[in-house]
Parts: sequence; structure tokens; C-alpha cells
Amino acid sequence: MTLTLILVAIGALLFLVIIYNILQQYWQKQEAEKRTLLLKHKNIINETDELLLNASQLPFSKALVVTLYNRILYSLQTMQQQDPGNAQIKNRRINIEQQIQQIKENDQLEQTALKSPDSDQQAIHMLQVIKRLRSVLRIEHNKGKVGNQTFVIEDRRLELMRLKVNLANLAKRARISLSNQDVNMARQMLTKGLAVLEKIPDKDEQLKGMESNLQQRLNELTTTQKKEQQEQQVREKEKEKSELDLLFEPKRKW
Repeated sequence: MTLTLILVAIGALLFLVIIYNILQQYWQKQEAEKRTLLLKHKNIINETDELLLNASQLPFSKALVVTLYNRILYSLQTMQQQDPGNAQIKNRRINIEQQIQQIKENDQLEQTALKSPDSDQQAIHMLQVIKRLRSVLRIEHNKGKVGNQTFVIEDRRLELMRLKVNLANLAKRARISLSNQDVNMARQMLTKGLAVLEKIPDKDEQLKGMESNLQQRLNELTTTQKKEQQEQQVREKEKEKSELDLLFEPKRKW
């Protein structure tokens, strides 16, 4: 009888150990998933914060800024569900909610003009930011957090912004080519820019201004080239006349 009780006790103990190990593995898995989820949303917040820092360099629309802040807010809400006792997350969530409200009430946020890049490096950075913004916008649209109409409008706005950066950089390179006396390269760039603009049906005022500027510079370049060609023809005719006069002038007798 005693032996039976001992065996039962050992069996019960082994069963409890097995149950404890299963529960411990479950808790560890839950904790690991929690850390992974928190890290994922922390990275989303950091990435979105980084994109928002470029609002002073690129003309972000109100809808785009609200979309980015809502993305941060959703991540903070998810993190707070996982870690409800974290005061830092709670305070950041409240702050973001206040910022979203202020942005929605601010009618002065809309910007239209894009600042031209000062260098090729800056142009590359701006293009990379625009590409990331379009990717984020597409992700939020696929999640149902951005409506179809807003997505179409904002994605097109970003596409035109990309074109503006490329055209501004192209115009700068055309100026450099002219200063280096590379007229053919300058003409090629100006013509290329105008060909791109010609295909855009929904040009805004800035793109229209770019088109007018490129056309004016191309016209000036054409006028200058024609003038130089005419002057060259005049010089060649004068040279030819001078050579003929020299050939048929009376020979002197010595």
C-alpha cells in the first residue's frame, strides 16, 4: 500500500512538472511574441517619425501628415494593449492624439511649392523619402486606413513631387552644361524635360512654371546658336572674300 502511494505521488509530481514546463514554454512564447510585436511597432513609429522630419523639406499635404500620425497612433495603441502599465507609451499616445486634432483644425498646413534640391545628393535623398512615403501610403490603404479617393489623390501628388525633383535637378545640370560650354548636352536635357512635362495632363502651377522656364531657356539657347552660326557664316564669307581678293589682286612688279 505504501509503495502504491509513493508511486502515485511520484506520478503526480511528474505530471505537475510536465504541466509546469508546458505552461513555462507557453509563457515564454507569449513573452517572445509580445517583445516581437512591441519591437515591430516601435520600428514603425521610428520610421514614421523620420519621414515626418522631412515635412520642412517636402510639401506634405494635410491628409498625408494625418495619415502618418494615425499610423503612429495605431502602433502606440497596440503597444499600450500589450503593455498597459507603461506610462511613456500612454503619454506619447495622448500627445499624438492632440497633434492630430491640431493638424485637422489647422487650415494653413497645405503647401504647394517644392524647394529645389541644392545638390545631387539632396535630390537623391528627397527621391528616397518620396518613395518611402508612397510605400507607407500604399500599406495604410491596403489596411483600410486610407480611403480610395485619398489614396489616389495623395499618391498622384507624390508622383508629381518626384517629377518636380527630377526636373529641378535636370534644369540644374543643364545650367552646369551651359557653363561648361557643352551646348549639345544642355539642349538634350532641356528637350528631355519638356518632353516629360508635355505628357503630364494635370500640371499644377509649379510644373507649369518649370515648363515655361525650360522652354524659355531652350528658346534662348536656340537664338544664341543661330546668332553664332550667322556670325560664323559672315566670318567665313569675309575670309573667303579676302582670300579671293588676295588671289586676284594685281601682281606688283619689282
